[in-house]
Amino acid sequence: MANYSMTVSQNQMALLINAYKMFEKENSNQYIAFSAYKDGLTIQAYKSGKVVIQGDFQKELPKIKQLLGVKQYAAIGSDEVGTGDLFGPIVVCSAYVSLEDIDFLESLGVKDSKAMTDLQISKIGPVLANRLIHSILILNPEKYNGLIRKGYNMNKIKAYLHNQGLIKTSEKLAEKVPVILDQFCEPQIYFNYLKTEKLVYRDIDFYTKAESVHIAVAAASIIARYAFLAKMQQYSKYIGYQLLKGAGSEVDKQLVEIYNARGYKGLTPITKLNFKNLIKNNINLPKN
Repeated sequence: MANYSMTVSQNQMALLINAYKMFEKENSNQYIAFSAYKDGLTIQAYKSGKVVIQGDFQKELPKIKQLLGVKQYAAIGSDEVGTGDLFGPIVVCSAYVSLEDIDFLESLGVKDSKAMTDLQISKIGPVLANRLIHSILILNPEKYNGLIRKGYNMNKIKAYLHNQGLIKTSEKLAEKVPVILDQFCEPQIYFNYLKTEKLVYRDIDFYTKAESVHIAVAAASIIARYAFLAKMQQYSKYIGYQLLKGAGSEVDKQLVEIYNARGYKGLTPITKLNFKNLIKNNINLPKN
């Protein structure tokens, strides 16, 4: 079932509840402040401020946005994937979404890639990549490990990649638009990470859960995830194992299996070597 989500203020929540009160239905979920059902469409407003619309929302969504005073605008969104995965690269994408793109992306059900299956990503990812102006940066594990050895931490690496992506994407546009970044550290720390860079893109709006602020961030996350999945398939073919995502217990088992079969050298092209999984499984780094 298609769904659309947004984050609203308390005043907007009150407007929504008042407008759809005649369609209210009971809901026992303690986290839901209001639930309504209208013409096959379910609207659920959570106490956190998140609103989820389920069903064929294309006709009703413009009315809701107008009611809440939600203004559409073009923007560049930037997001990253792969930072929590032991195997595979880190991928950052910055994507430009025009006013004309927004309705199209909503019709596809574009949302944060973490809330989508790999199958959904594989279907929507290439569509977005073909339509949207964007830039992708892929940091393979060997380059990642080299940066870690130089003293970089994960957030500094992400700041470096986002900065490069935003510069590249903004250079492709004829006019300046808002830039929205999913915040992973405080802005002053972000820019401090970039203090030695010659070019730094500075006009950035930082938000937590930025995918709910503008659909450009969600689109960027999907394109990044699509590229990540493609790279994981390449690495899987190279190593002879269908590499698992994440860094949990099943990944631990696969890590040990690959290490026992291929040794430490087998891990270096596919693995982020500073993850605790290695220490936990008694895989010691060679002393250089």
